[in-house]
Amino acid sequence: MWLSNCATAIDPMVIADAQTAARVKTALVNDPAVGVRSIQVRVVRGTAELVGQVATAEEARRAEALARGVAGVTAVDSRLQIGADALVEPGLLPETRHAPEFDPDLAETTERPGFLAVGGSFGWSVPHATNLRDRLSISPLVKVGGGAGLGPAVGFDWYQAELQSMAGRPDVLARIKVKPVMVGATYTIVTDRASLSASLVGGYAWNSLTVTETGPAEGLPVEVSNSLAWRPGASFWYDLTRRTALNLSVGRVMTRFRLTVVEEGHLVPRRTRGDTTIFHAGLAYRVF
Repeated sequence: MWLSNCATAIDPMVIADAQTAARVKTALVNDPAVGVRSIQVRVVRGTAELVGQVATAEEARRAEALARGVAGVTAVDSRLQIGADALVEPGLLPETRHAPEFDPDLAETTERPGFLAVGGSFGWSVPHATNLRDRLSISPLVKVGGGAGLGPAVGFDWYQAELQSMAGRPDVLARIKVKPVMVGATYTIVTDRASLSASLVGGYAWNSLTVTETGPAEGLPVEVSNSLAWRPGASFWYDLTRRTALNLSVGRVMTRFRLTVVEEGHLVPRRTRGDTTIFHAGLAYRVF
C-alpha cells in the first residue's frame, strides 16, 4: 500500500515541465547571441519563466522567442533585466557571443560511420622467388570496424606476377594471378582523422595462370594449384570526408603453390614459393 501511494504522488506534469525546462535551457545556451548570458529557466505547467540579465532589449526578445519556440512551452514569463554589465554564463567567454566559423571538414568527420568500408586499391607486388617478376595489380579493399584497439581484419591482397621459364631462361612464358581471401585480427591506434593498424590474416588463395602465345615449350608452366596463404601487414587510413577514406598499406603475402611444368615432353609438378611484398594505395567508402 505504501508503494502504491508513492507512485500516485508523482505528478506527470512536473516531469514534463522539468523536461521542457531542460530543452529551453539548451536552446538558450546554444544560441550565439544569448548563450553567454546567465539566464535561469523554470517551467510551471507550460509557462517558461526566464530570470537573469541581458545586455540589450534585442537579446531579451531573442531569449523569449527561443523559449516560445520550444515544444511544451505554452507561455513565456520574462523577468530578464537589461543592462550593459550583463552577467556572463559561468565557463563561457564573451568572445563566444558570435557563432563559430563553419568548418565543412570538421562537420564531415563528426560521428562518421565506421563499421564497414569497401573500395578498391592499386597494388605493386614484389615477388621474392627468382622466377617471378613484379607487376601492378588491382584488388578489393575492405575494412571492418573503426575503433581503437583489437578488432577483426579482412585481407584481399590479390597480386599478379610475370612467370619466367622454369628451365632457367629469362623468357616470360606465363602470367600468374594469386587471389587470397583472408581473415584475422588487427590492432589499431586512432587519432582525429587518421588511424594506423598492424594486422595478421590467413586464408585460402584462388590461383590462375595465363600462358603467353609465343615462347619455347621447355620449362613452360601450364597449370597452377590453389594454396593456403597468410599475411602480416600494416595499414594507414586517413579520412578525406565523413564517408571516404584514403588507405596506404604494405604486407607480405606468404603462400606455396604447385606449378605443372613441361620438362622434356612431360608434365612435371613443382612446388613453388610465391612469397610477395605488396604495396597498396586505394580509396574506400564507409557503408555504415
